[in-house]
Amino acid sequence: MYEWKLISLPSLAVFFYLAGCSYTGTSETDSELKQRARSGDVDAGYQLGQKYANSTLPRTPEAIYWLCRAAKEGHVPAQLELATLYAKDAQSGDNTAADGPRLSNWGSAYFWYTAAASQGNEQALTKRDDLAANMGTEEIMEVKRKATRWQQAVCVEP
Repeated sequence: MYEWKLISLPSLAVFFYLAGCSYTGTSETDSELKQRARSGDVDAGYQLGQKYANSTLPRTPEAIYWLCRAAKEGHVPAQLELATLYAKDAQSGDNTAADGPRLSNWGSAYFWYTAAASQGNEQALTKRDDLAANMGTEEIMEVKRKATRWQQAVCVEP
């Protein structure tokens, strides 16, 4: 005879949330994913970047590189993720030149939010405008000028 126990709805929701967080939707190894990404698969680059960014020990340079490769190909979720990584670094107090000698972390976040906004993403527009409070007028104008050529971004491999 089975005894039925009721599971609370919040407990069930937490279970499914945690199960979904650990599921990547693929059983590919990192090397298989890298191979696909190197051959131009934008979604594979995005997946790899997210994997690095969200791992137990985040590998930020690798995450930035793979997200950048996907972002410069017009992958809006990669642009948003990349902007968010730069904004988190800037918020943590690290506002050094993130994009070589050209842009600070605030500037890089603004750059990628601008790229996503230029493709019609309203969330990116709102987040970009929120960042402006952390930047000077000159930097904003410089980033806006550069952001018109986001497809030409240089992604530096770690």
